[in-house]
Amino acid sequence: MNAGKVEAFGPYFVYEQLGIGGMARVDRAERAGSDGAQRQFALKRMLPHVAANEDMVDAFLREARLVSYLRHANIAQAYEFGEVDGVHFIAMELVTGPTLREILQRSAQITGPMPIPIALNLINQLCDALDYAHNLCDEKGQPLGIIHRDVSPSNIIVNETGVSKLIDF
Repeated sequence: MNAGKVEAFGPYFVYEQLGIGGMARVDRAERAGSDGAQRQFALKRMLPHVAANEDMVDAFLREARLVSYLRHANIAQAYEFGEVDGVHFIAMELVTGPTLREILQRSAQITGPMPIPIALNLINQLCDALDYAHNLCDEKGQPLGIIHRDVSPSNIIVNETGVSKLIDF
């Protein structure tokens, strides 16, 4: 997406690409709330070549349903999922800040390894999030079986107050 160009996607206005993976791209988007206030989101949209594969669509929709259950301070929240003009999407909490990968790289360039107390704090937050997700049950008490299969520094965003958010379940 070109700088300055705004794309309309259903009720969302899409401003910039934040990332792209094998299955979907994630963009910064806005949507007016019921009170008229604009709210920002990370909008994950399935890539067209992936959408042609029914198994991949099923996997994306399964991910969307599962992440909609997650409500934890250290997990980026999913607010809604659906389809607009044949494109499946998940609207998620927009977490601003660098990834843990970026922090580790920058720290190594400037001062060396991350200080141990900071590393332990971030690891504690991550473990808390994973414990929550892995033990989560549905309304009937049945385990959801959520397993994050890509826990990596690239999938952890640290906001401006030092709170880490696990993304990309």
